[in-house]
Amino acid sequence: MYKIVHINFVNEIEFQQQMSEHADAIHHNTLYGIDKAFNADEDVTFVALLNDDSFLAISKEQWMENLENTLDYFISTEEYEKCSEVKQLMNKLS
Repeated sequence: MYKIVHINFVNEIEFQQQMSEHADAIHHNTLYGIDKAFNADEDVTFVALLNDDSFLAISKEQWMENLENTLDYFISTEEYEKCSEVKQLMNKLS
């Protein structure tokens, strides 16, 4: 599932609050977006829309680091099937 996440904020504190509030969707988008970008031979994936005028994106060079964070998130929420998906994708990338 790939859900467009809208994050609206005016300062760093609000940004962090919004990131926390939308953490589940952001981590799902990270997993599925990187997988889709990898399979399409793209160099970037988009995770969220920021203030309706820019994107939160992950470049290819940051994929592994973000997948490690996503893996940690899914472990913390005990979503072990997602953990397996993340590990499989990490193996494909390495």
